[in-house]
Amino acid sequence: MNPARYKTLVAIIAVLLLSNIAMLVYFVGWRDGGRGNHGHKSPMADFLQKEVGFSTQQMAAFDSLRQQHRSSVKPLFDDLSQSRDSLYQLIGDASLADSVQQAAGAIGRKQANLELKMFENFRQIRAICTPGQLSKFDSLAPSLVHRMMGQSKKQGPPPR
Repeated sequence: MNPARYKTLVAIIAVLLLSNIAMLVYFVGWRDGGRGNHGHKSPMADFLQKEVGFSTQQMAAFDSLRQQHRSSVKPLFDDLSQSRDSLYQLIGDASLADSVQQAAGAIGRKQANLELKMFENFRQIRAICTPGQLSKFDSLAPSLVHRMMGQSKKQGPPPR
């Protein structure tokens, strides 16, 4: 191998190595002001700040509510997940009788409890709004809920 070709290959490898390091740093460490993926703002925080116009103090109150809400609903999500697992473990059971209906009913009750917690959280966030922000929050909150639940804007709200 001639020296000119060798230098070209080393230069290409160096450029690729540097670009890989830059991508790694971007995706893991220094994006979002050094917080990485663990400290990025939630879609709700972005919504409140950009669309509703929350101040720094309101965002601090929201962050506190968000932490409280997360800690209170995590056990509910875990319990709901376990109930779903229990339901789907019945697939192979030949003698289902009422057990499927009971399992599905339990899931429904747990989902309803979770929805009520989510609704109460939205009410608490709404209480942080100034009188001038209330109408904006009220009009945009349903679309935020749809986005949070994975429904696109094209779909619109579910039929009633």
